[in-house]
Amino acid sequence: MAEQFPTDAELAAMQKTFRDPSIWLYEIGKSPHFADNFKALWRIAKALVALAGLEVYKDGDLTFGVRAGRFMDGATVRDYAGAAAQALTNNQTNYIYLTPAAVLTVNITGFPDAGTTPHIPLATISAAGGVYGFDDVTDYRGRAIFCPLDGIDPASRQDLMPNLNITAGAEAADKRTITIQARDAGSNDLAERVLVRVWIAAADYGAPDATGNTVAVETGTQIEAVTANAYYVIESDAGGTVAIGVTVAGAASRYIMAEIDGRVYSSGEVTWAA
Repeated sequence: MAEQFPTDAELAAMQKTFRDPSIWLYEIGKSPHFADNFKALWRIAKALVALAGLEVYKDGDLTFGVRAGRFMDGATVRDYAGAAAQALTNNQTNYIYLTPAAVLTVNITGFPDAGTTPHIPLATISAAGGVYGFDDVTDYRGRAIFCPLDGIDPASRQDLMPNLNITAGAEAADKRTITIQARDAGSNDLAERVLVRVWIAAADYGAPDATGNTVAVETGTQIEAVTANAYYVIESDAGGTVAIGVTVAGAASRYIMAEIDGRVYSSGEVTWAA
């Protein structure tokens, strides 16, 4: 759908409101200043190209469009191709924003918490009675353009908030290999060495218990065996991975606990066959 504009009468009413005498010395289109006025308009249009990116505009009674544009997602440049004829919810304030993956999103509940859901706020549109006016569109792009920087990009922030993923391999000759992978806040595997405390427990989140276990460090470097066959301090490999082989003879269940930065993670119940 084509972009809609105010009527000629509305534009005429705006003329004296927006005209700055220091710039607009002549009525546009009147000879002999026709060319000079349009040169001025051309310069202004060129200057406003960047500001027009990702602008929300009216293109129907209950629809809107978004101009093409780009933004930074951490160290990645995201290009948004633009959109048209996007539906609005009638009799509601509609919140319009882009996700870091450049997906256009509209809801009637509000912009998400930027601390937990990164996004680019674009605009709100308040619709009522099946229509909305130009003054019902509020531009929120400034929230993303003008913000304090602390020198830490989002990817670096994620690396500073590691978590652990614990998986148990298949049993073979009474042994199961337990892999502990350090990940960033976005659940991406870390590409760095981390220090992990690992212990075997008889109950979920229980104390270290060596009864019936034989444990060997298979990936990473053992820094300390606090309790043999039960509790270890291990430096991961360069990919943030620790693996231990846990051997238990006969039918049994164990819980593998791992800690990083003071947070404890559980494997859940891991069983061995008879």
